[in-house]
Amino acid sequence: MIDVRSREVAVPFLQSLIQVDTCNPPGNEHRLSLLLQDFLRKAGLDSRISSIGGIEQGRSNLEAVFPGDGGRKLMFCGHLDTVSPWTAEAGKYHPHGAVIDNGKMYGRGTSDMKSGLAAMLLAAVSLHQDGIRLGGDLIFLATAGEEVDSCGARQYAEQHSLSELDGLVIAEPTGSRVAVGHKGALWLRISLFGRSAHGSMPQLGLNAVEGMMEVIALLHQHALEWQAHDPVLGSSSLSVNKIDGGVQTNVIPDRCTIDVDIRTVPPLLHEELLSEITAKLEEMKQLHSGYRYQVEELLDRSVVYTDPVEELIRIALELAGKTGGAGGQSGEEEVHRKAAANATDTAVRGVSYYTDASVLHDHGRLPVLIYGPGDPGLAHQPDEWVDIEAYLDSIEFYRKLAVSYLGVIRD
Repeated sequence: MIDVRSREVAVPFLQSLIQVDTCNPPGNEHRLSLLLQDFLRKAGLDSRISSIGGIEQGRSNLEAVFPGDGGRKLMFCGHLDTVSPWTAEAGKYHPHGAVIDNGKMYGRGTSDMKSGLAAMLLAAVSLHQDGIRLGGDLIFLATAGEEVDSCGARQYAEQHSLSELDGLVIAEPTGSRVAVGHKGALWLRISLFGRSAHGSMPQLGLNAVEGMMEVIALLHQHALEWQAHDPVLGSSSLSVNKIDGGVQTNVIPDRCTIDVDIRTVPPLLHEELLSEITAKLEEMKQLHSGYRYQVEELLDRSVVYTDPVEELIRIALELAGKTGGAGGQSGEEEVHRKAAANATDTAVRGVSYYTDASVLHDHGRLPVLIYGPGDPGLAHQPDEWVDIEAYLDSIEFYRKLAVSYLGVIRD
């Protein structure tokens, strides 16, 4: 097999991943698991596919273990699914065309995060190709469902002992910068129940839509009271992003529902926030005894943060400084860009989105590195793209990271 790090292999390989539609919902990640397994088989490597909810659902994880000499265990993790494609009106390029234009590859998942997933796998396979024996195990995990409920990561955590791992690398888009964590996410669905009546006789009913306006104001006021800021992860936030209520114009609505997105940073605790919000709703109920409310927890993702003194982060910072971030330029412009990047790559950062690390970090014990070639600002956007040079550079980054962290056994 030709060197998998070469442009001739790496670029078509990423194109093949983009061309497989794994938009979630419904996901259909199994078709991509099979593609990766076939690639590994041709490279002489074994892998294991685990179905999610039965193979007939078309969803699965893929795991490949590159065994070392019994030392540390490092996991490379990326997700197989993407968000929904953009419409023809919204973008210039086909979401699954994997078109290359002016040094960029366009398609759903190019940035978030099939480029990182592909680079991790190619880095691991290249070590096998070169006959390099690592001092510990390198585990490659491709998960289903990260964009919705992290079903793949959750199943892996239930079926494996995370305590055996020593480090976790997530290939989400960071613009080839070192990130040490992300905010927590708590999604709530709050339903308010009132009493229906004729629109001409509102005094006979209890308007759930108008009552929900009070609930929303209460939530925002409460968010100001518990607002927190972290120097790396940023500030907490609360936003009401979906509302549903009412039957028709001349009917007093007896039900209204909102979906609330809360992002948290230390020292906020989700359990405490949920209790406080429930208590506030109970207070409101005392003022308006006819109302009844219900709170459902849609998603709970913990904060992820790794101290920059951890060896995994220190190695990553050193490597990022040497590579100077994303590629794609040349000549004097490239020299100046690398100099500027080297000056900033020694600083750690957090990312605004959540990742599978919130499920896999073993309750905060594992050091987590988030690093990927994609631009986080392009995630979920029309005409999503990845810089091809940044993608190729990231293969080298992951390869060197594995060697540095796990060590090499020399005969």
